Amino acid sequence: MPQALIPILVGLGASAAAAAIIANAIVILGALALSSYQKRKADRQARAAFDSAQVDRLVNIQTTIDTRKLLLGRVRTGGTIFFRSTVGNYKELLVECIAIAGHEIDAIERIYFNDQPVDVDGAGNVLTAPYARMKNVSVPAPGTPLPVVGAVTVFEFAPVPGTVTVSRSGGPPADPDNPGLGNQQVLVDFILSGTTLTIPSYDPQYTYWASYQYSFLESKARVRWKLGTPGQTADSRMQGLLPGVWTADHKATGIAYLIAEFDYDETSYPSGIPNITALVRGAKVYDPRNGLTQFSENPALMMRHVIMHPAFGKRTSMTAAEDARIVAAANACDTGISYTGSDWVATYRAAVVIPFGQPARDALDDLSQSMGGQWAYASGEFFVRAGVYQAPVTALTDSDLAVVQRTNDGAISQSPISISTHRSRNEKVNTILARIWDQAANYVQTPIQPFRAASLVAVDGAELAQEITMPAVFYAGQAFHISGIILRDGRDPLTVTLPFKLKAYQLELFDTVTLTLSRYGWSAKEFQILGRRLMPDGFIELTLKETAAAIYVYGAGFVPQGYADNSGLPRPWDIVPPDITSITSGESDLIVQNDGTIVNGVRVTWSPILDASITSSGYVEVQYMLMTDGVWRSQTVPGVETQLVFVGVEDGAAIVVRARTKNAVAVSDWSLQLAHIVIGKTEPPPDIENLSISGAILTWGLPRRVPDLAGFVFRFHYGVNLDWNSAAPLHDGVVTENPWEPKTRPGGVVTIMGKAIDTTGNVSKNSANIVMNLGDPPVANIVEQWDFEAMGWPYAAGEQSGWTLVLGDPSANALDSLYGTDNQSFYGADNDSFYDAGAYGQMVFVTQEVAVNSALTGSIMTLEIQAQGDDLRIDYRLSGPGSLYETDNSSFYGPDADPFYGQPGGWQPWPGQLIAANEVYQFRVTIGASVERGILQAMVLTIDAPDIEEAIADLVISSGGTAIPYAKPFTSIKTVQATLQANGSGAETVEINKTAPLAPVIRAFNSAHTAVSGATADIVIRGY
Repeated sequence: MPQALIPILVGLGASAAAAAIIANAIVILGALALSSYQKRKADRQARAAFDSAQVDRLVNIQTTIDTRKLLLGRVRTGGTIFFRSTVGNYKELLVECIAIAGHEIDAIERIYFNDQPVDVDGAGNVLTAPYARMKNVSVPAPGTPLPVVGAVTVFEFAPVPGTVTVSRSGGPPADPDNPGLGNQQVLVDFILSGTTLTIPSYDPQYTYWASYQYSFLESKARVRWKLGTPGQTADSRMQGLLPGVWTADHKATGIAYLIAEFDYDETSYPSGIPNITALVRGAKVYDPRNGLTQFSENPALMMRHVIMHPAFGKRTSMTAAEDARIVAAANACDTGISYTGSDWVATYRAAVVIPFGQPARDALDDLSQSMGGQWAYASGEFFVRAGVYQAPVTALTDSDLAVVQRTNDGAISQSPISISTHRSRNEKVNTILARIWDQAANYVQTPIQPFRAASLVAVDGAELAQEITMPAVFYAGQAFHISGIILRDGRDPLTVTLPFKLKAYQLELFDTVTLTLSRYGWSAKEFQILGRRLMPDGFIELTLKETAAAIYVYGAGFVPQGYADNSGLPRPWDIVPPDITSITSGESDLIVQNDGTIVNGVRVTWSPILDASITSSGYVEVQYMLMTDGVWRSQTVPGVETQLVFVGVEDGAAIVVRARTKNAVAVSDWSLQLAHIVIGKTEPPPDIENLSISGAILTWGLPRRVPDLAGFVFRFHYGVNLDWNSAAPLHDGVVTENPWEPKTRPGGVVTIMGKAIDTTGNVSKNSANIVMNLGDPPVANIVEQWDFEAMGWPYAAGEQSGWTLVLGDPSANALDSLYGTDNQSFYGADNDSFYDAGAYGQMVFVTQEVAVNSALTGSIMTLEIQAQGDDLRIDYRLSGPGSLYETDNSSFYGPDADPFYGQPGGWQPWPGQLIAANEVYQFRVTIGASVERGILQAMVLTIDAPDIEEAIADLVISSGGTAIPYAKPFTSIKTVQATLQANGSGAETVEINKTAPLAPVIRAFNSAHTAVSGATADIVIRGY
């Protein structure tokens, strides 16, 4: 979209002659026409030369005529070798002078030999190997012996341990008979501490001599420098080395340069004379915020320096408005930020090398780019903005538009409105491939890790990469931030050109405004001003681009890469396996197949893969092995995926899982294998939540969906008891509806408990519980009843335990003693009670067999109990009747000891109520041991027949009476309700005769109470 730039690049004013060109940095053109803009710049020959100078900044060139350079910020640079000479009788010393800047610099922080940083002492000696090595020197020098005078002597140098020797000679002869022996040399003992030599046996009659070696670092290279200060003097050592050649007039005023000396030594320079570069703190720049001229890494202050430089911008002064814009940008650049979570630096810093003679616009482009910002030069004025959010300065609305203009003669004209909402695919970017002078790589120009916006790549369907060189950026975190601004800004492409009234006159380039236009549905939508023109008709034409605060927010998680990791050429054969983060196989991973079958799923998850060779055309292979068979089973998914599910692995299986990646040319190693026990359908369902009862209806919920849910089970206890295992079932099978009303229910105070159950039979870990008084069970029609208290508590002998009749009620026996043997000291005296006073044991009461004979279809059996004590439990069983008769020749009665009916069935928990049958039942009541005595106070068994109701319409009544023809199986008719219908029989009343209880007869009577025929009535019969 190059045309889209025309309203921005054509200047501001009433005519083209007054127009000035606006040069925008990479960020704004990232939003408008990034690729076209860079191509246009690359086509300019001057820019190509400028870029070449950036690339060659670390190369030293030997020439006497070369372009000077402007250094801004902290840069590493080589320079021009403007002088080279050898010195000495054998030319054993090489001297070089290297100009690095055409101006005064602030300091030199580091020297590099062939990209290797070296240490330099205050005298300029290089202290780093191989350019400096330790050397051993013997003392004394040849021909000059070292005498020792006195018992204590201090050496000039620190001896190398083990190299000191002390001897003596002269003195009286050791053997008087042989005086010549007195002059022999003898080694003597000594003590050495640092440089102090002590001879304990010192005797002044003798002469003592010493010898030792000391070690020192011998440097074969020296570097010193001149900072290019005004009036700097000529280097004195150069004058001494080259008398008559280098004089006091060789000052190199205004030139910052290095002086390097190299002693001839084959070992120190195995590859020849090294290329020398320096890490330089560049030019001092003026800061309008404090009036000081000092070193700075602030890009906005550097832009001001370039504009005011006589070789570039050539301005002699700045207006107050221009300095105000620069101050605002400088403050934004100095705002602290942490790009890695451990650093804390200024948001935007810059460092650049600018050859003299290059266009100032190129330098301003690079500096503006380094702060993610924009700059323009319009109507003789400089505009700049750093890459930070700027709050709107004013609000524009429909009323501020000047779309329609009227002239004095009444003519009407309409200004066009231009809106661009779309960007073609070839102008979109979702990946930035940046190259910077990376400080982490010793300030070498390096391609850093590509900045990919994964969400944009997914939307675009492919990686759309743009290579961007950032000559003034030296920190990877800052480069990522700038790349993020470019990508986010590029996704807000809406640009509009509108005419406004003079309210817009106060606005300037790069201001942010809000725009409310009802026609386009814009309400306080934020825009940035990219173009501004005063039109001949008196209105202001603004070119606006949508913006948002989020565009300039740094996204966390970017870690600047070191030199070794910053290669821009990924190696497709160097791929790594996935990082498996989790293996799950529980309830949430169950798979419901099309036929409803539920099978296990084992879900393997790994971290997202960032390697494009895998995500674009590769895949991930995941394998698992059963520990019991050792066979690896494999599945693959595309490389963009982050998980895979194995289907059908058995519950409880022990497996190990591993994974690897593959692209078109290589296969990674396997990841570290991880072990897992398959949970599958063995995981219990979650606990029931919010269990409640309203009337007789239970409701509840679950915290999540359970794929293999079979339903719910409910149990109950009489009284307060939360023990699930001993609770009685409240129903048969599994409850599958919610809400649910039990067909039968217990009465009195009960604890109702519920759990979820899955298709495997697993139940919830914990039960949901409610405790409440359900009152007496409803009883409609008693057809049979047994009051065990009134009957004297008949019981089945031999099955009772732990109770005695007390005041007519079965009551638990007290636990009053438990004796041990006399020799067991654990127990007290024989007379002491083992249990505390007042403790009672468990009691079990079993009724005699109860034969039910009057149960009707649907009759309900209810057992009402009043009891005292803890842990009340009721069980029942069927005791017969079985087959009453046997073969024809069998005796009707068996032996006296045989029961009349067959053997009883097993005990079952009493459900509170059940559907009665004409069977023989038996009941067992258990009250647990407690400090409260268990007492069975009342026990009533009731057979309740359900109500029956039948309606008969328009029954014709004869004068002799009509039997009411009902169809339902009434056993007892309680009421008959008749409603006389309007008719011509003269009947006014009806009467029901229930002389035959199950055959009621109806008659109709007139006012004289004479039976009549032909009357009709509606009949309702109620009974059971």
